Amino acid sequence: LIIRQQPVAARACGFGERDRRVIDPPPILQLEIINAETGQPEQDYNALLALHCTLMAPDTERDDTEVQPTTADSQATRRLMGTLVASPYPAKDEHGTAGTFFVFPDLSCRSPGNYRLRFNLLRIDPMAMLPGVSSPRVAVVTTDIFTVYTAKDFPGMRASSALLKALRRQGLNVGVKK
Repeated sequence: LIIRQQPVAARACGFGERDRRVIDPPPILQLEIINAETGQPEQDYNALLALHCTLMAPDTERDDTEVQPTTADSQATRRLMGTLVASPYPAKDEHGTAGTFFVFPDLSCRSPGNYRLRFNLLRIDPMAMLPGVSSPRVAVVTTDIFTVYTAKDFPGMRASSALLKALRRQGLNVGVKK
């Protein structure tokens, strides 16, 4: 699992649903399967895979996805918003090389601070889908540290990468910034 596009910054979106601001640039990961016998990359189009994202503290292994309640009668709230699971997307990158990509275009964070994203790749086995049975984790990767800014300190959005534009040209439903 290779992080092709690291998150750099985001504007904190607060706790209202209307003011969501996405992490920029959107994380893009690529799955690379190496054949154990040949040492060459190969594609596994039959695998049922899902990539799950969690928000991590910058310097520990602590999951920071939830904001803990401040009073005994309140509930925990999600700090990381958006679609936290991505499916594999077979496409060609900006150089025309075929690959399997996972894109997270609508993640947003409610609280300012420094964070990392952790991605867990899961292999789904339809024959083993029973209540209480979890799917095996195939790979784990963590991004570099990125900053979530307050509205007044946010430096602004970056132009979309050549990789994101290439994936959009091939049908990925994602917004592109000039």
